[in-house]
Amino acid sequence: MPKIIDVEQTRLRIAKAACKAIAQKGISSVTMIDIANAANVTTGMITHYFDGKADIIAAAMRVPFLNMERKFARLLDKGETDLATLLDVAIPASTSQFEDSVIWVNFWGVIATAPEFRKLNVALHREGGNIYAQVIRVSWPESKEWPAKVFDSALRSIVTFIFGLTAGGVTNRAVWTAAVQRSQLEAHLRLVRDAARQQALQPYADGHASRPAAALAGG
Repeated sequence: MPKIIDVEQTRLRIAKAACKAIAQKGISSVTMIDIANAANVTTGMITHYFDGKADIIAAAMRVPFLNMERKFARLLDKGETDLATLLDVAIPASTSQFEDSVIWVNFWGVIATAPEFRKLNVALHREGGNIYAQVIRVSWPESKEWPAKVFDSALRSIVTFIFGLTAGGVTNRAVWTAAVQRSQLEAHLRLVRDAARQQALQPYADGHASRPAAALAGG
């Protein structure tokens, strides 16, 4: 009886192997042979499941999101609601997260000269933003009552800051140590939350509407 192959699981296994190869050689330098060796498969098998290197890179870039979502889910299942603790899995403060962060920094480095990756970058930003938004709403219950403009501004600020920590933590680990990354993340989140709360209450302070109970409670 022929062995049944799970296509999605096989693609994921190759994508994870591609992540390791990219972390070692970089997106520009990694080859199909490198990826095949990392996955312990033939290049023919890779081309059977992927339409070339760009398709593999697209799949590989989503692996960090899968890892992050899994870690978020594990922490949330344990009852964790502190946003800094949750977002700790999104910065290169730990060894397990460092490899995922290296992949991102490599990807950012090729976008300017690789037009085929620009649309992918937009899609990845959207997907990542949705993941972060879900965690923010759980950690900061009052954010569910914020105007969309206020929430989007807070989300953008947090994501941008995480990008900065990622770049610093990968390229200059001596300065951007795990402790520094975590302390700066906590400080930034406090500033963003305080600013968002004030912005959310501004229309009510101006006398244009009544304050919702959730906004008054402040989370």
